[in-house]
Amino acid sequence: MTLSRAARGALLIAFLLTGCRARGEVGILPYYPGAQVVTIGESQGKAFGFGPAAWRRADLTARDPYERVRDFYASISPTGWTSTLVNETTKETGRRYDRYLADGRRREFYAIQIWEQAEGTVHITLAWGKRAGSAPR
Repeated sequence: MTLSRAARGALLIAFLLTGCRARGEVGILPYYPGAQVVTIGESQGKAFGFGPAAWRRADLTARDPYERVRDFYASISPTGWTSTLVNETTKETGRRYDRYLADGRRREFYAIQIWEQAEGTVHITLAWGKRAGSAPR
């Protein structure tokens, strides 16, 4: 089935007005299903304990239980990548999960940060860094 240009435009407007969003990703990290995008940005420099790189970052919020969000990102195991750090802490303000990945050549990096907020919201930060001065896809 093909839609005319006018029909595609009307469908896009309907999605925007109803709040439907396409699924997104940061590099190979998918947005958590049903999460709301808070911010998206790009920067150059050091971040998350990694050296200089071009970074793409997305901050999301989700209403699912912390454990479900954590397990979703803990299960991601890209071939050829290693976890450089996995850490989970519990504080008075909630739990926090951090996972950092690097490719075998240490040219690309991923950061996943999840923290549980007191009001039941789970905040998710996804970041992808790529060295050699080229911007992330």
